[in-house]
Amino acid sequence: MSGAYTNLEELTRLSAPARRISLFRPGPAKALMSGGHQSRIRGRGMDFEEFRGYQPGDDIRTIDWRASARTNKTQTRVYREERERPVLLVLDQGPGLFFGSKLNFKSVAAAEAMAMLAWKALHHGDRVGALLAGSDTHKEFRPRRSRQHLLQLLQQTAGMNQKLKAGQPRNDKALDTVLASASRLAHPGSLVVVISDFHGISSNGLKDLALIARHNDVMAIQVFDPFDQQLPDAGLYSVSDGRHRGILDTRARRNRELYSSQAIHKQKTLTEHLNKYRIPFMRINSSLPTDEQMLGHIHSPESRSEGGSQ
Repeated sequence: MSGAYTNLEELTRLSAPARRISLFRPGPAKALMSGGHQSRIRGRGMDFEEFRGYQPGDDIRTIDWRASARTNKTQTRVYREERERPVLLVLDQGPGLFFGSKLNFKSVAAAEAMAMLAWKALHHGDRVGALLAGSDTHKEFRPRRSRQHLLQLLQQTAGMNQKLKAGQPRNDKALDTVLASASRLAHPGSLVVVISDFHGISSNGLKDLALIARHNDVMAIQVFDPFDQQLPDAGLYSVSDGRHRGILDTRARRNRELYSSQAIHKQKTLTEHLNKYRIPFMRINSSLPTDEQMLGHIHSPESRSEGGSQ
């Protein structure tokens, strides 16, 4: 087992492969992640572009008198408006994700997916913020465009991840709580990405997700383990929910079929809700490398042309 926990070094390493993630959804859909884009709208934006001769109708407040004195002609400052899209990453690091049957625990895969999106947003010049949900607490990071800010965010992520341990009771209200906070923290026009296994989300959480999607671009990334979908091979397994311990008997075919049926029903319900609100949905398998899956799902045109991984 190579991935029960992550750390700042591993999350920082993902900065390099994150550059190859595409910023845009395939086809004519809106940009998945955008920010730092220069629009063609001329006005009193943040970035000075050039001087030009005064023209009738120009706002006299844009006249630069020093430039006018130097050239003996009335000069106007022209600004290019910058369109910015803050990125808010909602990460589930509750005890329910502290599980893995191969390679990584779901909590590690979720943290890695968040780190790659955070690095890509920063590389693209966007402001990055996050809501980190633990078992009984959550931390807020308002969007900022700063490497130091991102490293602090990742350090907190690693610290929350390393506090997870076997036997902790699952708090099924944690994701609902952090989604309620996200609806308050996300400014209209933001990109909000929710990363979780979504096992504990309730109807209230789904309503908050729909509310966020009204004024923001929202994407859901579901982290799963193969055992979330089907039981392990026939046998007797010791299991615990953090409060009680028992024996899971997978020798009976009926038990295996019932488990798979319930898993399929839950997945169908979640997918239908997300589709209803047109929320793009991506799944990450914790038993496979996270970076390869992220690149496979949202591959950049540049890396495709270079023959990148499929």
